[in-house]
Amino acid sequence: MRPASPIELELPALQKEGVSLRTVEAADYPFLRALYRSVRDTELAPLPWTDAQKQTFCDDQFAHQDRHYRTYYTQTAFLVIERAQAPIGRLYLNYAPGPLGVMDIALVPAARGQGLGSALMQWLVAWADADQRAMQLFVEADNPARRLYQRLGFVEQGQEGIYLRMRRAAANPG
Repeated sequence: MRPASPIELELPALQKEGVSLRTVEAADYPFLRALYRSVRDTELAPLPWTDAQKQTFCDDQFAHQDRHYRTYYTQTAFLVIERAQAPIGRLYLNYAPGPLGVMDIALVPAARGQGLGSALMQWLVAWADADQRAMQLFVEADNPARRLYQRLGFVEQGQEGIYLRMRRAAANPG
């Protein structure tokens, strides 16, 4: 029988790199707020706000997003990505029946561009394929990760606000 949740899965290809996943705990919230801010920094850079105003805005947006996800996506794994037991990112997966939803994958700036996001997405694709499950995610059109998703077989399904909905078909049983 397949695990009910991705948290129950092993990451053999990433474990040799010291990468692991664990469930978000209350003590992780300062890290998660800082990570959220780092993802929004480029977008906020041109605004004439002080750093304190940007931080307040991001903290508020993070709190709203977290509350929304936890209220409306009850079958979601909220995971911290760790390397050598230090937090370096987050991975939120909606594993409710239907497509496996990659709700969010984010890494701290120092961990970006090293292939870790690609390795995590390849692992998720393999997991979905083993379960013969489709996958779905949303990405901003100018996000460089969009090219990775296309290489992994995700196809654009339409625009929803500022996001492109992308879907990957379930693997055919072989």
